[in-house]
Amino acid sequence: MAKKKKDYEAHEAAIQSLLEHASQRGWQFVEEKEIDFGYRVVVYDGFTRNNVDFYPSGKILIQGKQGALWDELGRWKEERNTAAAQKTGKVSLPFEDMPPVEQPVPVEQANTAPSSKPTARESIVLGIAGKEDYFGPLVISAIHVDAWAEAQFSMLGIHDGTLLSDELLLAKAEEIRAICPYTLVAIGPRRYNEAFAKVQRQDGVWAWGNVRAIEAMLEKTTCNMVVARQFGDKAIIETALGKKERRIALVQSADTQVDSAVAAASIVAEAEYVRYMDQVAQRVGQHLPRGVVDQAIITVGREIVAKGGKEALGEVAKLHFGLTQKIFQL
Repeated sequence: MAKKKKDYEAHEAAIQSLLEHASQRGWQFVEEKEIDFGYRVVVYDGFTRNNVDFYPSGKILIQGKQGALWDELGRWKEERNTAAAQKTGKVSLPFEDMPPVEQPVPVEQANTAPSSKPTARESIVLGIAGKEDYFGPLVISAIHVDAWAEAQFSMLGIHDGTLLSDELLLAKAEEIRAICPYTLVAIGPRRYNEAFAKVQRQDGVWAWGNVRAIEAMLEKTTCNMVVARQFGDKAIIETALGKKERRIALVQSADTQVDSAVAAASIVAEAEYVRYMDQVAQRVGQHLPRGVVDQAIITVGREIVAKGGKEALGEVAKLHFGLTQKIFQL
């Protein structure tokens, strides 16, 4: 393992943990290097490469193409966070003293969704959008799914929303919202940056949004099973809901491509992200690119700063990404 500067020695244990995890699964560390304010390890499983970035604050950020490797790295990170919380007996709830999120959307019960008794398959299913995007909000969706709803999703051919055009995505989301109760929590960039300043980890902000979405759904259902592809910091979710005597079981779904309910929740979240960004584009007068690696992001970011200053960038972007430093390096 390459020698790291003193600032990152505290992360030796975390990096060593990942190295052992990778070794057990036959993965490789194909690159290690220092990055802005952190240290990066590139993991390769023979098919895909994902960056794992370590920061002095304790944040671990997984970047790159989503897939089997990305999911497994996410599970490793969640297990590590949960184990650390259990070891110390303390879980940080950075959002406890913060006001409600910027754009909560009330739970809506569509008239076409029939009432049904709880079944073994009943669950609250979470989706997320904007997590790997520099511009725009972090959107968390929650939908209440039972056997009837799953059958409807199957009839509609609900599958991975990343393969859909924006137009088709919006249409599919409308169909899904007509089938089952849902809620949306959109954490706009300004509120996101405030929350991140408290927790210094994206997983913590993500967990904050998940808690808000779950709480909203629990007002409408007695279901206590929550399903998602990933949860962010599970310890934060369990502690926050536990303080309010909300007893839930968090179940991780491995593959959105075969789980129509998780795919449906993701589509609802993605559609809200698209709508939000359309409004932002109209306000700032230009399209804001997605992702965190496009050179166009830096170009657009500098244009925003030139027009409105650094504060204007914080109104449309998640500032913790390394792109912010590149944008400010005029």
